[in-house]
Amino acid sequence: MSDEIWPAIKVERFYDEPLAHYAARRREIISIITGFRHSRYEGAVAERMETRLMALQDGMVVPAVA
Repeated sequence: MSDEIWPAIKVERFYDEPLAHYAARRREIISIITGFRHSRYEGAVAERMETRLMALQDGMVVPAVA
């Protein structure tokens, strides 16, 4: 494991986005970015995760709210 210090992950809340949706979207974005930072994804899985991440960041997908 490296001693690199990663910048904080900032997730903006969309206008009129319900707080529960924002919280779920933020958790998923942080999870995906952390996975990339730790090289958890390869090949087709990495491609799917990148597509999912972009959709979440653009507000094209609403994550499941727990």
